[in-house]
Amino acid sequence: MLAAVLLLAHAALWLSYFKGFRLDVGSIDLPTPRYLLLAAMMGFLGIPVVVCLALAGGRGLRAETLQRWRSAWRDYPDRRSLVLLGLMGVLIPLAIQSLLLGHAPLTDDEASYQFAARLLASFRLWVPSPPLKLFFDNGFLVNDGKLYSQYFLGWPFLLAFGMKAGVPWLINPLLAGATTVAVFLVAREWFGSAWARVAALLCLVSPLLMTGAATMMSHTAVLFALAWLLYCVQRSRAGAGAAASAGVAFFFCLAFWTRPATAVGLGGPLLVWWALGLWRSERRGVPARVGAFLAVAVPLAALFLAANAAQTGSPWMTGYHAGLFYARANAFRFATFAPDSASGEGFWYFFVDRSPWLALGRGVVALFRLSVDGFGWPLGLALACLARGPHARWMAASMAGLWVVHIPVADAGIDSFGPVHYSEAMLPLVLLTTDGLRTLWRWAWAQGRPGLVPGTVAGLLLVCAAMYLPPRWTTLALLARDVRTPLEFVEREAPVPSIVFTQHPIAPPCQAAPARHFVFTRPNNGPDLDDPVLWANHLGVERDRELMKRFPGREGYLLVVSRKDCQHRLVPLDQASPDRFPSPVKELPSDFPPPSP
Repeated sequence: MLAAVLLLAHAALWLSYFKGFRLDVGSIDLPTPRYLLLAAMMGFLGIPVVVCLALAGGRGLRAETLQRWRSAWRDYPDRRSLVLLGLMGVLIPLAIQSLLLGHAPLTDDEASYQFAARLLASFRLWVPSPPLKLFFDNGFLVNDGKLYSQYFLGWPFLLAFGMKAGVPWLINPLLAGATTVAVFLVAREWFGSAWARVAALLCLVSPLLMTGAATMMSHTAVLFALAWLLYCVQRSRAGAGAAASAGVAFFFCLAFWTRPATAVGLGGPLLVWWALGLWRSERRGVPARVGAFLAVAVPLAALFLAANAAQTGSPWMTGYHAGLFYARANAFRFATFAPDSASGEGFWYFFVDRSPWLALGRGVVALFRLSVDGFGWPLGLALACLARGPHARWMAASMAGLWVVHIPVADAGIDSFGPVHYSEAMLPLVLLTTDGLRTLWRWAWAQGRPGLVPGTVAGLLLVCAAMYLPPRWTTLALLARDVRTPLEFVEREAPVPSIVFTQHPIAPPCQAAPARHFVFTRPNNGPDLDDPVLWANHLGVERDRELMKRFPGREGYLLVVSRKDCQHRLVPLDQASPDRFPSPVKELPSDFPPPSP
């Protein structure tokens, strides 16, 4: 009864003060006021809910009943578990995609990944910049004579298979399902089948993991690679042959191709663990294992450098650096970052503020946000602190490594559904939490109160479902609706073929206000500019008409949105007034060179 009253009190707070479960997200660094309120209420009201259910479980669940449940759980077939858990790992993100997001992007990054995937699906790394290229500048694209995504190619490579099959939205959910399977296999080696099912279920109930898998961001792909890397490391340490070491190399390289810093920070300790296993094993098999590792790692490393050279002109220059150089040459027009956030020189151009206090503070903020968003329950890291043994030490080292490599990064990531730059920390966190639950379970049995543990878990899941998810997912659904509105309007109203000129931002926050999303720019076109409706930056009516001459047969329109009522409309370009729709950016002499005599 008390737990129900506390949950009603939490709902009353949001309904009375904010007229619904609405957050004010829109930050990449410090938490917003309503987010802090949510975290505080999860502690103030949520912890008592957990305590109530834990006490109810401790008193109401008899040891005989728990023993029957335990036996049934332990004896459930592993093969059936793998199928069901993997399937749920696919279906939950698909449900979030369809029912919550409506397949809307949550960040501009997703459009850049899709552009790279379309290039790779056509067996290209770049295309020549189109004429009057400023019209086609967009966030996270390099457009310096070559047009390509600034991002690394690991995730676009996987996404390209979905592009070819016409189901790009399916790839991340498939990877999430495969990650769940890998977590089960690793946990089974460490803790046994019964606790492996717990570890896999923790993946499935993590709002951060499942929502991330519903997007087209790269974090799910690198988490997939790191989970299978960990499995191959475990198999190698258990005495498996050269194939396991080849798997270590392949999955580390895939992670590095996707998010290099994350691969080094989180995967680096796993490589050390693998190498120590070789050092302590029988010497006869070591050369074959090392040879298998190098046979995979060396070609993939060479291919990584070759891709850099093909895109940027140098094997040692990444797309990130080329994007910075282009943004500077282009006076940061249509760039997604401010000049002062990337004012450094050399490889670490983004490492602007090197204060150790700031680095520590950002790490604390990231850890706080991860503790709230990882599982959506209070004291999200507490169970992980109960983990014991050598496995726990290596998982903690991986989390520490991830934090270290993110010291130069200025933020923990967008807060639409969690600190995305630290999403991959959920891999060690899930395994540490599983181990912590084992420790708590053994203690509860020793105290003669085994029902405390299932009661505690039920309380934590109830807090997530009744306190964390309503404001989180309600806000996310409204943000997605704001993003979809202009896209659906153009799809419905724009004639084919046509060019739609857009201003910034394309989708201002309307229904979700005061929350703000992170989709500021228009969608990207296909690499060959052959889509039925092309998107272009508005550069002034007269300049827009110049572009139309390059595309005879298409009609031109300006996409206009009213900030008062959030209504969109298409203004025919031949009816648009230059005075009413001026250029939003300053023109440079190189943008529109005079025709050759």
